[in-house]
This record gives sequence, structure tokens and C-alpha cells, in this order.
Amino acid sequence: QSTWGFNHTKMYLKIILFYVFVYHANLVNTNPVLQPNDDKITIIHSKKWLNTQLSPAERAKLLLSEMTLEEKITMLHGVRGNYVGNIPSNSRLGIPALNLNDGPQGFRDASLPGSTTAFPSGMTIGATWSTDLALQWGNAMGEEFLAKGSNVQLGPAMNVARVPVNGRTFEYISGEDPFLGKTLVPHVIQGIQQNHVIANAKHWVNNNQETNRATMSSNVDERTRHEIYYPPFEAAIQAGVGSFMCSYNKINNVYACENDETLKNDLRTRLGFNGWIMSDWYATHSVAIQNGLDQEMPYGFYMNSTLYNKVTSGLIPESFVDDSVNRILTVMHSIGLFDYPSNGSINANVTSEEHSLVAREISIESTVLLKNTDNILPLNVNKIAIFGSSAITPTVHGGGSGQVIPGYISSPFYSIYQRFLNSSFPLNNCTNKEFESGIEYSQNGSQISVFELIGVEECCRKCSEIGACLYFSYNRLSRQCVLKASDEGRKKNIEFISGRCFPDFPECVGSKCVTFSPSADNGGLDKAKSADVAIVFVETTSGEGSDRTTLAYSDSDNNLITSIAAVQPNTIVVGIAPGAVLTPWANQVKGILIPFFPGQEYGNAITSLLFGDSIPSGKLPLTFPNFDNEVNFTTSQYPGDNDGTQAHYTEKLEVGYRWYDSHNITPAFPFGHGLSYSTFTYSNPNLLSISNSPISVNISVNITNNGLYDAKEVVQLYLGFPSSAGEPPQQLKAFSKVFVKVGETVMVTLFLDQRSFSYYDVDTHSWVVANGTFNYFIGSSSRDIRISGQINL
Repeated sequence: QSTWGFNHTKMYLKIILFYVFVYHANLVNTNPVLQPNDDKITIIHSKKWLNTQLSPAERAKLLLSEMTLEEKITMLHGVRGNYVGNIPSNSRLGIPALNLNDGPQGFRDASLPGSTTAFPSGMTIGATWSTDLALQWGNAMGEEFLAKGSNVQLGPAMNVARVPVNGRTFEYISGEDPFLGKTLVPHVIQGIQQNHVIANAKHWVNNNQETNRATMSSNVDERTRHEIYYPPFEAAIQAGVGSFMCSYNKINNVYACENDETLKNDLRTRLGFNGWIMSDWYATHSVAIQNGLDQEMPYGFYMNSTLYNKVTSGLIPESFVDDSVNRILTVMHSIGLFDYPSNGSINANVTSEEHSLVAREISIESTVLLKNTDNILPLNVNKIAIFGSSAITPTVHGGGSGQVIPGYISSPFYSIYQRFLNSSFPLNNCTNKEFESGIEYSQNGSQISVFELIGVEECCRKCSEIGACLYFSYNRLSRQCVLKASDEGRKKNIEFISGRCFPDFPECVGSKCVTFSPSADNGGLDKAKSADVAIVFVETTSGEGSDRTTLAYSDSDNNLITSIAAVQPNTIVVGIAPGAVLTPWANQVKGILIPFFPGQEYGNAITSLLFGDSIPSGKLPLTFPNFDNEVNFTTSQYPGDNDGTQAHYTEKLEVGYRWYDSHNITPAFPFGHGLSYSTFTYSNPNLLSISNSPISVNISVNITNNGLYDAKEVVQLYLGFPSSAGEPPQQLKAFSKVFVKVGETVMVTLFLDQRSFSYYDVDTHSWVVANGTFNYFIGSSSRDIRISGQINL
């Protein structure tokens, strides 16, 4: 019962076929689940590891000493179960089951869609630039996972966006900047794990494209890995994340889940991760326990009897098994899985009004106001013309393991109608039975979902219960009820009876009017001309398994925008996006709002912003280019040489805005950009303190709200290194989101630690302070610098 529709299914067909293939392959897998050896098992009467006075490490060690080899290996691979990943419980020793579930932005439950909250996506959280909302998001997700009986959340996802068209960019909280991810990730981890749910940092590492992800090699040098791609994961470790997930791809021609360099040398030794590492689903290619892998998911093709036989024959020391199990048990004790057992159920509906409000607030604060010419927003008009099917049936989430099907979607049109006219939308038209016999509404693009129902009246009622449904077509022979967003594609078909599930609604209440048209046709242009303002809703999407072919919206959406803007000078565009998008019509419209993937509260959130009930404060977590591949990737860089299997990261540190700054290119909209309905001035910069051993610098700046609205501003600090360091021109090193009332001034203090002034030295495999003069730039975006100065080290 997805709102995706036919046009979105092709993109996911090959990944669905892949999982079906592997599923059936596993049914005939000859590698059996290990069975306990009864001769080695004794009943444990005194379970000393349940003593809460002991440390997690001490408790894990005591428990490990009582386990048989079979019991240990059982914890190192998944089995079939109710969740996406399942490690069975051990009743003899009192070890709880590990119930692992997608995903990085909410509990994915395909069997009970609508039983969990569809929050905004990970990258959308990045657009809030808010540590507080990152914490609320993590906590709300953790609560729902716990209530669903899951104690391992497969998220958050935090890869830095290297490839603009990457299909999974929407999942990654870091956007294109390691410091943005590094700052937000710990708060998400804290929110999840304070609910006794283990968080999972993924995907380790350099999983930066979906094209050929299972076979390609990300060929990237050590310095680039540490400076650009590792910091969000490093922050997760410092926040105490319990688990990591290694990715499908290779790094420098070695699979991520058996890569000594990235698993053992980097993740374990240099970054100090003590939790456990699981594979992505079917990403294990060998018995890789000696290479750093602890757990194979979702089943045991290698880390099962094959591992058992290698240990018992002396090919692999049992100490490797002990180390892996010990890491898992220590995390389970640390997060509280033994002491606070979950009584949740996968069959529970765990949605709540509280979580819907969290989703709404995140959607509000993540929406980026790209343009607001003549202060067209907030709206102060009498006649509004709304265009685009996305206003009725929006896509609010991405596809794949990160998809959460919502129980409802707040539609922009309905929300605007109710807010503007102060009038509830009529309930339904089913009792009137004004249906069309022998007519089918056949336009696939407007299809919402299909049910098998007993009659046309029931079909109509089903439509009226779903906010996105306006029309239906009922097949009297097959009893299929097809729910639709429009009555487009009308054609004669004797098998069908069709109709609309809503009555005529008043477009005007008093002097205020709201109209809706899916396109510019059939009187749409006339509605645009006669209105005071036109709002065009468009969208593009992406998902796991393939990359986007372009950053552009569809031709039909772009043509709709230009057609409406040609007759209505006061045109506003609201564009859903899974990452960066192209805006070739930006100079033709007065307002642009980008809500990214806003979750189920989209309509209520965007309505609040349009009318000024809330003030925009989102900032771009990545650069919006002028055209596709503006960063000039060669085939060798993306998708890679040798038929897309060898991707060379020759751009090195020049990722995202770093590339634009290095090449002096002006993007369409820069990293960190986002307008407000209010205006802010920056003044009185002050180096409060500079200390050594370790180096730390505090810089303060005054922010004054000179506008008409109490509002939030994201104060950003970029640092330029001495040229000898070989760094890009400027890098984000501090930011703070602050609330400032009208006419008030707030002093914001930005903190720079020793790491802020350091670069990664490959000779010593460590961070080294760059000596010399640093330039700092403070402003409202990477290209809107208000204050600059120097720091000498």
C-alpha cells in the first residue's frame, strides 16, 4: 500500500529480484545451523554475569567462559526469524536474542505497514543542523524499535556524499561534509541507545555509490579516507555506538567485510572501536573473522559450520571466536539488554501523536528556503492556486531498506485548504453513489494502491479513508479496487465502475479561495492567472540499488513550473528531493522551498512554513549544482573504469563545496545556504581564548535579529589552512543553531579544538597540527561570509 506508484517500481525491481534469488538460494543452503553438543552442556545455577555491580567487560568475560564453541558460533551469524536479522536467544545462559531491524530512519515493517512512524530521512536531519533534533529523532526511533521488540537498529547511516547522484544520499545524515556528520551523529546514537537499543553505524566504508555496489572497488588514499570519510564514524565511536556494518563494496580491491586495512588497522586500532562489526546483508565473501568481521548477516554461509570446522581443525584459533563473541556480549551488557529486557512485539502499532509531532518539527526545521524574492513568503494573499499531483500524493521517503511506509501522509493541499480557509475538507461522496459505469481511470502515474474488495461502495469508502486518494476505479469481475490521485486516463471499459470519493468542495470561503490542478491543462493556466499566488509542488525520488540518472526533476514537472511562472509572476515552487536537485527555472519564480524527504507530516509542516506559523531555518547539507556532473567527474572517478568496477577517488579532498571553492565555481545554491523570513546581522567578533597543549580556540560573535519574526539562525565557521598543509580553501569546523527574538542580540561562541587545526599525516598515520596562519570565516553559508579574521599558531 505504498504511495510510490508505477513509475517508481522499475528502479527497485532488480534489487527485489536480487533478494528473491538469495532467499531461494538460502533455502537449499547445505551449511546447517550448528546444534549444541549435549555432552558439553551443563545447567548454570549461578549466573554471576548478571551481577550489575560488575563492569560490562567483566560480565561478558564471565559469561564467555561458560559458553561452548557451538554456542559462541551461534552468535556470529544470523538465522531466520521475524526481524530483518535474528540471533537466537540462549536460554541455558540467559542470553537474550538479538533482533535486528531496518532502518536508518525508522522501523521498517513491510508486513504491517503503517504501524511505525515515517520520520524524515537521515539527510533531512542533516538539513536541520540541529543537535537537539538529532537527539529527539534518535530517541523517538529508539522508542519505536524497543516497542517493536527490536534491540538493534540498523542505523544511523552516515556516509559522506561524494557522488551527487548516489541513490542512497537521502539516508546519510552527513550530507557532503564530514564535520556536519561528526557533529550530529553522536546525538542520534545517544537518542537510540538510551532506550536500550543498540545503534549501528553504517556503511563502513566508502559506500558512496549504488552502481555496481557489490562488485566495485572504491580506490581511495589513506589521507582522504581519514579526513573526508571517517570523521562521522569516528564520532559514532566516541559516542559509544555498539555496532558497525561493513559495506558491499571493496576498498582498494579488497571487500569491505574482509579488509584488514579498514577493519583492523583503521577501525579497531587507529579509531579505537571496541564494539562488534556485522556484515551488510549477503556482503560476506569468506570466513573473515581473522580480518576483523565479527558477525555474518543475515545467515551463516561462512561463519557457521565452516568456521566451526576451521576452529576444531586448528586452522583458526578459537581466540578469534572468543574475541568476537566477547565484543558482542560486552555491548549487550553495556546498552542494558540483559538488565532491561524488551517486552515489545513486532505486531504492535507503535505510532503516537508525540512521535508525529517530532516528525513534523524535524520537517519544519529541515526545509530549506532557497529563494524568497520580494518577501513572497510568508503568504499574505486571498487567492491561491495549487498545482502538481505531489500536492495530493507526495513521496515522502526513499526506497529500499530505508523505506518506512506511513500509516498516513499529511497532504499539502488538504493542509493548506484547512489552514487557509479555516474549513475542514469534506469527508466523502460515497453515500451519493454518483459513479461512472463502464469507465476506467487508467493513468498509472496517479495510482496509489490496490485492494481486493467486495463492492464499489466499499471501494469508495476505502478511498475516502486514505488522505492521498481522490478517485477510484473498481473492477467488477476481479473485485480489484484501484485507488487514484486523479481521474486522468479516462477510457471506456465495461468491467469498471469509477468515481470520486469526495463531494464538490467549496473553493472559496468568503474572499479567500484555494484551487487545485494536477497540471496546467484543462483550465489550469486560467486558475494561475486569476490567483494572487501559484504554488507548484514537484518531486523526484531515489532508493537503494541504483543511482539517479539525473539531478533534474522530470520534464513534466519542469514544464509545469515554467508554464505556470509564465502567466503568474508570483510563483512558488516546493520540491521534494532525495539530495541535490537542478533548478533551471530558479530565475523565473519568486520562492523555492526544498523539504528533501520530509516524512509523513509533510503537509502540516510545509503549510506551517508557507503561512509563517513557523519560520524556515534549514540549511543545505550539500551543494546544489547548475547542471549534472558540474564537478566534472571522469568515468574513472564515477562510476569507474572496467565497466564501473574501479572508482578512483582522484579528487581526493575536493568533495562537495571543497571542489567548488578550489575551482572558484559558483554553484546554483551553496553548501550551508538557507534563508529565513527574518534577517540577521553579525558583529563584534572576539577571540575569547587561545590555549595550547592541547590547542583550543574560542571565538564569539554577536547575532542580532533585525527582522519581523522571532527566528533561528545557523552560525557557521569555516577555517582556511596555511597553504603548506595542502587543504581545500575552507572547511566547516564549527556551527551553532541559535534562536533570536526580534530586536535582540545573542552572543554565539564557536569552539575550535586541536583537531580543527590538524591534517592527517600518512607518514606517521596520525593527525598533525599545521603551523602558520589560519583564516577563519563566519557567516550564514559557505558563500555568505559576514566576518573573517586570522589565528596564528
